[in-house]
Amino acid sequence: MSGRIFILVLLLVACFTLTTAQAKPFYDGKVIKIIVATKPGGGYDYYGRLMATFMQKYLPGSTFIVKNMPGAGHVVGANAVYRAKPNGLTIGTFNRAVGITQVAGVKGVRFDFPKFSWLGSPSSELYCYIVHKDTFKNLDEVLKAENVRVASSGVGSIAYLTTLLFYQMLGQENYTIGTGYAGGETELSILRKEMDGTFGSFHSRKQMVDQGYGRIVLLIGKTKPAGYEDVPFIEDIIKEPKYKPVIGLLRGINLVGRPFAGPPGIPQDRLKILQDAFKKACNDPELLKIAEKAQKPIDFVSPEDAEVYTKHLLDLPPDVVVQIKKAHGIE
Repeated sequence: MSGRIFILVLLLVACFTLTTAQAKPFYDGKVIKIIVATKPGGGYDYYGRLMATFMQKYLPGSTFIVKNMPGAGHVVGANAVYRAKPNGLTIGTFNRAVGITQVAGVKGVRFDFPKFSWLGSPSSELYCYIVHKDTFKNLDEVLKAENVRVASSGVGSIAYLTTLLFYQMLGQENYTIGTGYAGGETELSILRKEMDGTFGSFHSRKQMVDQGYGRIVLLIGKTKPAGYEDVPFIEDIIKEPKYKPVIGLLRGINLVGRPFAGPPGIPQDRLKILQDAFKKACNDPELLKIAEKAQKPIDFVSPEDAEVYTKHLLDLPPDVVVQIKKAHGIE
């Protein structure tokens, strides 16, 4: 009898150990990598590191690391996220317009944008065209200039695309796009007057105004911030009905201001855990205080809203697709 009791005890202990192991949260003891598709510094890197810190808080026992993978206008980083193992241990953030490179058929794109596993975005964006205040007083002067040098990170970036589409819709060729400017390099190029201006996030570029050398001459978004009531929206300048889809595209891109996603195929239970941690992080009072102090807006965008945007992105009218291809130099 004693032998049987001993065996029974061993079985009970084994079952208890197995049950305890199974009950252990998946992310306890795991390392999660966030790929940021830019160099260190700048808005995407800031949000990547901020979310890493606070998602780790809501996934007890986990460790988040940030890896910067710049290149090809965020395509390199987006490719890396998309092609990562779908085990829920790799997510990333990249330019919200990088999906347009797929629409354009740009070589080197290795992702299918709507198939990313979306976490959402910590913010939506107001976009702007900003120039050096000593060079131009308003948009009218910008449009009449012999040549305007516009800074951009790369072909896949929203700044590059917006510059091309804006001037093409105007039917003007008095501009030159300088690529390879990332993070703080863009601001420095304008401060030094190597470049004349750039398109970018209002909240990121406003610091140039606050520092005394930037002037915002155009807005793309839904609401004008206080003090900028006289700055025109893009639809105030480009009114031709045939360009309404393009204006809609440029405005829609800014809904998902700083997208975060993982590769397709992450198991739904793990994805749900990541999505919940992401949402909790975005609503964390401490994160909100840190972001406010850094003048980085937090306006949580759900994964469902991100999915709607990506599906519409690849369901554009044929004439808009043609314009996008031309903007990328693809016929």
